[in-house]
Amino acid sequence: MRDVDPDFFAALKNARRDGIVPRRIVTITAKTWPDANGNTAPVQRSFWTDVDDVVFDIVSGITGQMEARTCYGNVDLKVSSIKRVSDLTIQEVTISASQIAPPVQSLIRDQDVRLGKVEIFDCLLSPKSRRPVSLPELVWLGEISGTPISTPSRGEAGSITIKTVSDAIMMLTRKNPAKSSYQEQKKRDGDEFGKYSNSVKDWKIKWGM
Repeated sequence: MRDVDPDFFAALKNARRDGIVPRRIVTITAKTWPDANGNTAPVQRSFWTDVDDVVFDIVSGITGQMEARTCYGNVDLKVSSIKRVSDLTIQEVTISASQIAPPVQSLIRDQDVRLGKVEIFDCLLSPKSRRPVSLPELVWLGEISGTPISTPSRGEAGSITIKTVSDAIMMLTRKNPAKSSYQEQKKRDGDEFGKYSNSVKDWKIKWGM
């Protein structure tokens, strides 16, 4: 079980007496479309369930490093409930946001978000100072499985719905496209474990040898 920051835990424990202001932070790591040489680059964008744009210190769920991330507000961000389960079923979390918000548009329409990484954090603000009581806590790490954009009716804003699946559990069900061959193994730092794999299968070894 992952350790929870003591200040975060204390804020939850004393919430009935002192009050808390819960917020969610969502970071999506997409990539640019390939250039003329086929090269791409990562593009990271963060949003949160509040109004103002704020910079938070966040420990990346991907690299484990501390990062200062600009979290864009006023994007009508909504995050579905995150189930805590003990089995290996593939969990899904749905994220929605306004499609007319400029930060959302520049990410979803201008970048390639297919299979992009998604981090979701719980952030607790102090009711008095409106400052975070601790570093945001990572509660979800997954990847994007679809980004349908709904066309709004006249007078409506429309929304973008992003479906994400648990990254760790999804990896357990993913098939490896690489063949079990000497050529494939050799790509891994010159591994020659399978050098004689094609001929070994035809060896006739007498019992006891």
